[in-house]
Amino acid sequence: MYIGKIGSNSYLNRIGLNHSGRNQNSTLLKWNQSFTRRDSVMISSGIAQNKCESGIYRPNGNSMRVIEPVEYTYVVPDERLRTYEIIPPSERTSYTEKDALLDQYMKQFRINGRIEGDKFVWDSSKPAGICLASQVSEAELERFRQELNEKGLGDEIDWRGVESDFVQMNVGFDNIERLETKADFLASRYAVLKDRIEKQYTGDEQKQEMQKLEEIYSKEKERMADSYGDTIGKFYESLGQMGVSEEMKNSVLAMIDKKAAAYEEHLAQTDYIQLDGSSDQWLKQDDAYMAARLRESFLASKEGQGFGKQESNEQALYDIKDLSFAGVYAKSLSGQLKRPDMVWSTSKSDYELGAFFANQRVAEQRKIESADISSKLADMLHKTYEPFMEKFMDALDQTLDENQALVNEKPWICGLVRTSHINRNLVYASYQS
Repeated sequence: MYIGKIGSNSYLNRIGLNHSGRNQNSTLLKWNQSFTRRDSVMISSGIAQNKCESGIYRPNGNSMRVIEPVEYTYVVPDERLRTYEIIPPSERTSYTEKDALLDQYMKQFRINGRIEGDKFVWDSSKPAGICLASQVSEAELERFRQELNEKGLGDEIDWRGVESDFVQMNVGFDNIERLETKADFLASRYAVLKDRIEKQYTGDEQKQEMQKLEEIYSKEKERMADSYGDTIGKFYESLGQMGVSEEMKNSVLAMIDKKAAAYEEHLAQTDYIQLDGSSDQWLKQDDAYMAARLRESFLASKEGQGFGKQESNEQALYDIKDLSFAGVYAKSLSGQLKRPDMVWSTSKSDYELGAFFANQRVAEQRKIESADISSKLADMLHKTYEPFMEKFMDALDQTLDENQALVNEKPWICGLVRTSHINRNLVYASYQS
């Protein structure tokens, strides 16, 4: 494959040398021919390519300099900044007494208003305060704790705080690893609030509070299920597994309800938090803190450690282990389809691509067989690989089309990039062998 060469020397042309090589000085002619050969670039290839010529700039040693190493300092990110301003409450792996204290402190600076339907109406008659969690000193927190010990949080449920904690309950490729964490957060918070309402209220007031709780719980549960089905489920449907999206939505709903029931039962049977004699009795009124302690107690119990598999009459649904594995598996395949160039170089042969697919399928089958998932999910996943191969080759062909468009715009690179589509017959011949 011929890439290009330096153009003829303009100074030599001025003294009588031309492109045909005719001039009166044979010594100069030989020197110019030698000069041109030294600046030619030849790259061999097994694939026939069109010849392209281009001028090539080659800097000499005098025009190059050494760049000194760049100095840098690694800074550990502030833990409170990472926890409170980036990770939503439903994805935190821990929630301590200090976390609860800081959250209660920050509620003083919430924008005043009320929720009307799906909109928040700001009360402009009350000034809004501004405060960053990272700016609150330890001394100020201790002062505030003493204030809570004296006054408590009050008997009224902070529904606005509950709803704000349920932000970002969607589940997708970006956070699928935290599916169970989010489900536990929603289910345990529901169990704690239900217990509080049943013990604290009676009559019509109890009915009204329970209605609020059920509305919030149902809305967030549906949001999780719909987002899972619309991302993970629809991805598998794109690989030919029709009806999976609806099955997965129903499975998420059933999984959350089952967790909520398990938390309710554990709460009723276990004294999971000990605050008797402690001055921090306000923590019992903090449903977020109580739910965190309930999760810890449940997961440490025998019931919590054995929680997971569906009952025999529920095998039509996917359990939490199925849903978690299916989500992570889909994320891996989806990532390859989005950036096929990061997985496979089209400079390699199509025969090699078939061998790559074969090796990858063996590895994926072993991963599926070793996972603690249902046979229903395993069978479905085994059927997705060959449709995935087709999608992957489609994605590669799209990058090759982009190469062709680039060559059309810049013909001088026609020998540097591949433009011909993947030979699928060759790929499958290699894959099957």
